[in-house]
Amino acid sequence: MGNLEENRLVPDIFNSLLVVSAEEGLSGISNELSRLLSLPVIVTDTFYNVLATSIDNDPLEIVVSTHFERQQNTAYFKCTLDILGESYESFGLPIRQREQNHGYLFFLNKHSEHHILEKYEALNQFSASLCMLNLKQLNDLKEEKHRFKDAFLYDILYGNFKNKEDIISYGAIWKWELDQPHMVIVFSIIEYNHYSADRQLIETLLYIIDKTLTQHGIEPITIKKQNEVIAIIPASEKTSFSSKSKLIDFLHYLIDETKETSLLNRVACGVGQIYDNPLELYRSYQESKVAYELGLLLKIEIPFFHNLGLERVLYKHDLQDLKEFYQHIVGDLVKYDQLNGSELMYTLESFAHHQFDLKQTSEAIFLHRNTLRYRIKKIEEILNIKLDDFHHRLNITAAFKIKQLHKI
Repeated sequence: MGNLEENRLVPDIFNSLLVVSAEEGLSGISNELSRLLSLPVIVTDTFYNVLATSIDNDPLEIVVSTHFERQQNTAYFKCTLDILGESYESFGLPIRQREQNHGYLFFLNKHSEHHILEKYEALNQFSASLCMLNLKQLNDLKEEKHRFKDAFLYDILYGNFKNKEDIISYGAIWKWELDQPHMVIVFSIIEYNHYSADRQLIETLLYIIDKTLTQHGIEPITIKKQNEVIAIIPASEKTSFSSKSKLIDFLHYLIDETKETSLLNRVACGVGQIYDNPLELYRSYQESKVAYELGLLLKIEIPFFHNLGLERVLYKHDLQDLKEFYQHIVGDLVKYDQLNGSELMYTLESFAHHQFDLKQTSEAIFLHRNTLRYRIKKIEEILNIKLDDFHHRLNITAAFKIKQLHKI
């Protein structure tokens, strides 16, 4: 601690921090504080992304242990930092404003002596306040950029552009190659509650998506909207996401990443179709929302709109028309079961689910094949149809899809 003499005037120390904060921002604060304390200093955001450091290694990535030990009577917590494959005992100090956390100051504890930091807690708290001011300035600038970016993306997603050259030229501001094929993927939090901590979880989801895309060498094109994070994903040969199998692997990896956070198993997605023309990306957005909703209903983990056949037609059709169709096709069978306490609807639904195969159906519902034949004959009598007729089979299949999709 030779650099920080006790007889030195405290205002001089604070003044030096104010000067470097004004001139050099977070980088100046971390370097000056490190010089004063003779300890390595790291400034991070709430996700432990390094924003500034006195360690001579740029860029620097750290991994912070999740087992924190709070130090008594101070604001510090003890933790372990993994830096370039090596572990360091460290102390963290939250950068707070009105009880809201905006990042951390980390001090690498070279001497394993907490009292060194405790002695100069006022200085470190002052440094944290300066970091907070710098973070606020950065966030204000980021928010301004986001407002412009979000307005641009909203116009794309809702089809407000008339000229694709405008989209391409605006996208180039953020290094987005919107002249290449893209698709839209919607990620959403299941059973989202706007008035709970779920609002913060959307930020976590956005962060994970942006980080994962960046790790794969892709400039993120993302926007959050209520319970959704919408991503416009390049599908050119450069990204290899034109390959369905590689895209599925990527999405599995991304969703697995969310499971390691407080999001747990609450993230689902839907994938729209690929479009060469950016003017048509609004179609991909609408498709991705339908795929997401149908994925939840049909329990499909990674639902692609183009893989949904009859379901996507029935899902978007007029509900009253669908109910009338359902009643016309199987209504008499529903009434028969209600009056007689029978399970012919269950039998027919199982028969349709197993592609009208007697053997598969009898094994699936543990029913003797002759008994199944008798029930099918009874069903044909009640509905006045023949189940070996392709058109009747198609109508039956559609009826049960309507039941599944619209909870009839």
